[in-house]
Amino acid sequence: MKMNLLFILCLFPSLLVTAAEPPSKPNVLFIMSDDLTCVLGCYGHGEMKTPNIDRLARRGVLFERAYCQYPLCNPSRASLMTGRRPDTTQVVGNGLYFRKILPDVVTLPELFKTNGYFSARVGKIYHYGVPGQIGTDGLDDPPSWNQVINPKGRDKDDENEVINYMPKNGNLGASLAWMSAKGTDAEQTDGKVATETIRLLEQHKDNPFFIAAGFYRPHVPDIAPEKYFDWYPFEKVALPQDPPEHMAGIPPMAFHVKVPNYGLDDEKLRRFKRGYLSAVSFMDAQVGRLMDALDRLKLSENTVVVFVSDHGWLLGEH
Repeated sequence: MKMNLLFILCLFPSLLVTAAEPPSKPNVLFIMSDDLTCVLGCYGHGEMKTPNIDRLARRGVLFERAYCQYPLCNPSRASLMTGRRPDTTQVVGNGLYFRKILPDVVTLPELFKTNGYFSARVGKIYHYGVPGQIGTDGLDDPPSWNQVINPKGRDKDDENEVINYMPKNGNLGASLAWMSAKGTDAEQTDGKVATETIRLLEQHKDNPFFIAAGFYRPHVPDIAPEKYFDWYPFEKVALPQDPPEHMAGIPPMAFHVKVPNYGLDDEKLRRFKRGYLSAVSFMDAQVGRLMDALDRLKLSENTVVVFVSDHGWLLGEH
């Protein structure tokens, strides 16, 4: 259910200076979501509640024709962070660390680090399995960072309460699964990512930084506090309607699974989609916390904000 679309939002600082005032090094706040498709208000999906990403789009540049190199987490992230295509990194699955092939490659954060920036990661930037490796380094790249933080929230502790529609799959991180979570935003892993990122912004606001905030949602299992589910009443969640002949003539090799939508009935697919939409809005709220912190710390005018996803996610299309 993954698709090849990658979208990028950038907020560029104002670089207007007087002739006698040399421009200072701009900071970088690099925000990455996981498995986020373009069901966002700023992409014309009016039913979606993503006010903070939409706010970022209004303040910056919205890229409407940007595509990822590979529709899988590790290959896409390795390609993005190294600037190399997957046929060069040779990373085409989720188990290979790119430096086994390219030991001397200079990554994006490493470039900033070697040029005097404080470089830090909070959460998932390079690949590791969700939810199994939450709280660990996974396939992180130590040369990229001065500091790393691996949050682990209540969503991980309450994982036994996840509703999994594909239990025989054996991999919760590749199953259509969701949970209306107990507790507050701040108790969830993505809430902790935002909290720790804000703490780093406060600590390093007076010197150039490259700080990467890696959110885990809406990667499955789709988890969000209950209030976000209330934003999307089940009776209003609809599935895409493809023409009856849409699949005709498509070679079997083109399908990831032989049975459309994993053989699940419409009710389960709608409940899963509701979980996905709720997880998107929950992640959006954490983006809002970061944007508010930049404004509060008076960092917005000298900080480049980049928002990306590693790849998209199909919600019943095709």
